[in-house]
Amino acid sequence: MLTDIIPASVRRRVYAVFAVLGVVIGATQVGYAAADAGQPVALTVVLAVYAFVGGALGFTAAQNTPAVDR
Repeated sequence: MLTDIIPASVRRRVYAVFAVLGVVIGATQVGYAAADAGQPVALTVVLAVYAFVGGALGFTAAQNTPAVDR
């Protein structure tokens, strides 16, 4: 499991950085849309790759979240 390889404190930072990057990328895209400017190809590529990596990161996070007994 990933918990054996990467400590929780490091994973927490990775998740936080990923979240901040998502906000920055999303805000950039919204800015271009609000200005009615053409979206650069690089931004389109970054959004696509971010979405792809986000699925893998989310799956990893879910697998490493301890279950809560109720």
